[in-house]
Amino acid sequence: MLKLFILRHGEAEPLVCDDASRELTERGREQVAAVCRARAAELSEVRTIWASPFVRTQQTAAIVARHLGLPVTTETLLLGDTPASAVLQALATADGFPILLVSHQPLVGSLVNGLCGSGNQHPMGTSSLACLSAEVWANNCAELAWLQHKL
Repeated sequence: MLKLFILRHGEAEPLVCDDASRELTERGREQVAAVCRARAAELSEVRTIWASPFVRTQQTAAIVARHLGLPVTTETLLLGDTPASAVLQALATADGFPILLVSHQPLVGSLVNGLCGSGNQHPMGTSSLACLSAEVWANNCAELAWLQHKL
């Protein structure tokens, strides 16, 4: 059984002009760190961290990476408007599971709900962290082990 962790970035600054350069708020940093502490035992299994190139996801991934002592790999594939199917194709050939994906809506919600076949049952707010397990990464083939929302 393979494990996949999916984390939505923390609370970010309001959109002023360039969405890609929005930074985490102090509250967002604290919420990401709190989720990491709450799920420290489970996150200790992570071997690979992939993050969107946007500033807020890089900052979110860096917080997790510090807790785990792992590097962050920037994946342009993890932009919010990327089709979930493209991410599933990349996961099919990926090494280094368990992998943590740090991304945006609507992608994180599409991945969690699509993989679990749960419609829109599992909301992914800022700093929400999901743990899924599956034999293969395809729609309706994963089981949601748990979903941690911001504290």
